Amino acid sequence: MQGSLAKKLRVLRAERGLTLREAANLVNIRPATLSDIEHGHSRPQDLTLAKIAGGYGVPVEDLFEEPDLVGASGKAEAPEAGPGPSLLEKALDAPRRDAAKDAQAINRLVASEGALEATVASGYAEDEFRAELRARGVPDELFEDLIWPLVELAAKTKQLEEQLAACEEERRLRKNRV
Repeated sequence: MQGSLAKKLRVLRAERGLTLREAANLVNIRPATLSDIEHGHSRPQDLTLAKIAGGYGVPVEDLFEEPDLVGASGKAEAPEAGPGPSLLEKALDAPRRDAAKDAQAINRLVASEGALEATVASGYAEDEFRAELRARGVPDELFEDLIWPLVELAAKTKQLEEQLAACEEERRLRKNRV
């Protein structure tokens, strides 16, 4: 049900043509809170749901309406794909995504001759991962001191294993040529 709530909130905001910040101001909650709810990273409390429903001018029950699964043909549609990558998979992919974001920011800086245009400091996978852990009750201190260093180490290990496998494959191919 949390996924349908997240989708419903994104649809309501889009229908009204609101930015995340505008919607958060409208419903009187923090933008980060609304973002976490819209992405299914956190489950809102009843008071927050009431604020959101009131701000959008809909009954709270409307936020939980399930989409009609019966199409025009009368056949049930296939359910959406599974929940996506596991928390561990997200963690291991976060450093790679952040490095790509850094590279994109540098390319924009170079392309704009010194002016960093249209880049945002937020949106890093590390921040998204931290928010998900926070929603699961993991304290920030544990994240900083233990979890993120381990994630970076695991990502570097994975990268080195891939490089080693590529080298071994190249060595095997060279050996077969001789």
